[in-house]
Order: sequence, then structure tokens, then C-alpha cells
Amino acid sequence: WSTWSAARAAAEAADRTRKMASINTAARLSRLPAARFVSRAPLTLSAPRARWLSTAPQPAPALEPAPPSDFLAKMEERCSREALYPPALEQHRREASGSKAADNTGAITIELRGRVAVWTLNQPEKLNPLNVTTLSRLTQLFAEAASSPAVDAVVLTGSGRYLSSGAAFFDVGVDKVNWPSVLHSQVARLNVGIFHPFIHFPKPLFIAANGPAVGGGTTMQLLCDAVLAAPGATFHTPFKKLGITKEGCSTLTFAQKMGSEGARRMLDEGEKLSAAEAARLGFVDVLVEEGSDLVAAACEFAEGWVSEGRGRRILEHNTLDELDEVNEQEGQQLASAIFSKAFWAATLRKAAGLK
Repeated sequence: WSTWSAARAAAEAADRTRKMASINTAARLSRLPAARFVSRAPLTLSAPRARWLSTAPQPAPALEPAPPSDFLAKMEERCSREALYPPALEQHRREASGSKAADNTGAITIELRGRVAVWTLNQPEKLNPLNVTTLSRLTQLFAEAASSPAVDAVVLTGSGRYLSSGAAFFDVGVDKVNWPSVLHSQVARLNVGIFHPFIHFPKPLFIAANGPAVGGGTTMQLLCDAVLAAPGATFHTPFKKLGITKEGCSTLTFAQKMGSEGARRMLDEGEKLSAAEAARLGFVDVLVEEGSDLVAAACEFAEGWVSEGRGRRILEHNTLDELDEVNEQEGQQLASAIFSKAFWAATLRKAAGLK
């Protein structure tokens, strides 16, 4: 019995050594002390066991070389720049692995009309979802346009029937199998990261709604300076039906632009608004006539806005800090909602084809 106990203790000690070696490596990468991950309580052994272990052969822990300083610097710079944004990180993984899905340039087409950049969501066969390729490309385009002297304003539109069908939850870079706390953190970062560039873009930003918009494809529009819509466009935020909470600063921006009635109808009741009704409530600024060139009208509107010296409308009523705080709160609430009974009941109903 004493020999078996000693062998078990030896195995536990060896396993602890291996774990500490890998944890110390991870700690070096994250610049966090290993004590944060594992208790440093010593392993106590009786005197006979200690004498036996001193002579027993022990497996040497694998020594991993410390990563080079330039790697750590690049990793730190990348993480701070992208705030561990899941779509961007997944895009990096795809590029590093040489995946065919790594090319995200076609997800959004770019056209410069004068000094107005036109970005067209270009996955019409998928109804222009907010997925890894689209979101990672949007992040790149926002950064490029913000510093480009050739761009005074941006118009965002869609190709095909839809403006955007909203976030594609299973293709946004969030791990499908993970610890609940990690999944919660990833979903919160994802949700905050989708809307962060809309909030912080320093130049006028406009929507040319060519067709239906759902979920995040709708809420992102009121983070822009004006919405121009074709007669066939619709606007839908089915958060209640999906068992999730509001997002995209909609708890703030919807009431500011449409009043309490419009915000209640869209956010609480999940009503789908036609373009005409959205214009009546104030969601849509300009309802473009049937047969007119929507993008041309949006570019002309943007040029007029810039010529008047106007900046970001959302900053006329809110500060960046206020918008960031609301975005962060909504991101945390939505991440918590995916662990709720309401979310999973809605998910099962959808999977079963039930309303």
C-alpha cells in the first residue's frame, strides 16, 4: 500500500510539473503571472515518501524556449489593435493556414465616386451576412478610409436583394466548443467589435439601404449619419423572437432618432418596418423614389453633407465615451443572453422549423 501511495504521489508531482511548465509558457505570452492560473500551495509529502521520491526516476519537464521579443511585441500590438476581435483573429488564422477562405477582399467591393467611397457588401447568395470575411474586411476598410486624404465620406450599401441579413453567429470567429466563461467573453468582444468602428469612424458615414436589413444589419444604421432607402427596403430587429438582447447602441440611438414609439415597436415588439413607415418614424432620412439610382442619390447627399461642413451626427447628441459604454453594456448583456432559456428555446424552435 505504501509503495502504491508513493507512486501515486510521484505521478501527481510529475503531472503538476508538466502543467506548470506549459502554464508558465502561456503566462509569458500573456504577460500574466502563473500564480493567476494555479495555486502555489506546496505539495507536502511524508518523510518516507520524500526519501522514495528522491531516488525514483522523474520525467524531466519539457523546456520550451521563450518566444523571441519581436514575436511578443507583434502579438501585443496586434491584440491591442484588434482588441481580440474574433472575426479579425479568425481571419489571421485562415491567412496563416493558407485557407481558401482567407481572401476577404471580395466580401466588400470598393468604388470611389469623387471623394465619396462606396462600399458594397458583396455576398448576395448569402444575403450579405455579417460574417468573418465581411467583418474583418470592414475593419480594414474603416482604418484605411479614416486616414485616406482622398476620402471625405463613405456610403455603405448591399448587392442583390438584401442590405444585410445580420450576424452569422456560426461564422464570426467564435469557438463553437469552449468553456462558458470563454464563450461569454468571445461573444461580448464580437458584439462590441462589430459596432466599434461605426462609432469611432471620424468621417461622415451613410447607408444606402437597397433591401431588407435584419438584426445588426439594422442597428448599425443608426450609428451612421443618415439612412437613404429604396422603397423595397425593410428594417427588422427580431431580438425578442431570437431570445437575445438589444445591440449596436440601439437602446440609446433608436429612441433618440425615432422617439419612444418607434423604439418600442422595433426593439421591444420586433416589428418589421417598411421603408415608408421607417421614414415616417424617422429611422429613414430619405426615401428614394422607385427606379432612381439609390447609390447616386446617397453619394450626392454625402457630398452636400460634407460641403456644409457637417461631421458625425451621433456625436451631436452623445460623446464617444457614452457610446462606448452603452456598446460595452449591450455586448455583455447579449453574451449573457445566449446562456438563457429564451435563447435556446428560440434556437430549437428555429431548428425545428417552428414559428
